[in-house]
Amino acid sequence: MRIVVMGAGAVGGYFGGLLANQGENVVLIARGAHGDAIAENGLQIDSHWGDFNVKADVTDDPSTVGEVDLILHCIKLYSNAEAFPTMKPMVGENTTILTIQNGATAGEILGEAFGAEHVLQGATYIETGIAGPGHIHQSGSTAMIEFGETDGSTTERTETIRKLFDRQGMQIKVSEDIVSTLWTKMVAVGAIGSAMAASRASFVEILASPHGEHTVRTTMEEIVAVGRSQGITFPPRCVESKMADAIAEAEETQASLQYDLDNGSPLELDDILGAVVNIGREAGVPVPASAALVSVLDKFKQGS
Repeated sequence: MRIVVMGAGAVGGYFGGLLANQGENVVLIARGAHGDAIAENGLQIDSHWGDFNVKADVTDDPSTVGEVDLILHCIKLYSNAEAFPTMKPMVGENTTILTIQNGATAGEILGEAFGAEHVLQGATYIETGIAGPGHIHQSGSTAMIEFGETDGSTTERTETIRKLFDRQGMQIKVSEDIVSTLWTKMVAVGAIGSAMAASRASFVEILASPHGEHTVRTTMEEIVAVGRSQGITFPPRCVESKMADAIAEAEETQASLQYDLDNGSPLELDDILGAVVNIGREAGVPVPASAALVSVLDKFKQGS
């Protein structure tokens, strides 16, 4: 199987590097100093399961790769429009694009660009970051991708991908309702990440503030209400469970939205909490807390 990791940053680079280190045919798409360092020195990964350096194929131009069997799509949502034309030469009749981007709209966007038959949606659960150019640091015992067909069926390609990712250093799960899985993940990502970015505070500091926990909890409740208006099924006591997990892990909590804001990068706002606000307004679901957070962050979404 020929595999491309579209966006070999902290998340994509971890999964792609692990596959390459275990003998899979992987091409990493990475730009700038990070890509240059991988090309020159290999990709260094420090992880819960052990550290290694792998000499992986890397390029910053997807259009030169040729047709592949699997694209693990990991770029930021706001980079899709720029990336799609360069990706088209990689997509053949039997190519699968597995997106693990944030939010619940990525699958639809990719389907419009490449055909829904090529797309699988997924969610990832992992603590990882870029320690330096060509250097990824992963922590904790969770490095999971949960994915599935939109209709929940088990197919030949879901089984092939499940077997591909079922190895030491990562976990894989096939979801019977991937759209609900994505919305459930967004309950925490949308509320906590937006609150941390808007307040420029750590999650510990938010919990210690007079109204911080209430704001996060209310935003979670709004995301669930909007999702339910669209027919999404959430686990029982979803908000209570997400809040309890977040509070227990408060000192370790990081938010990519806050990281991007602090570094002057564009924000994945319109496709996560911004999308919730827009859907909620169209459905007549009140979203005051979510709308307030989006309003605070809106002027920063293009980066600086």
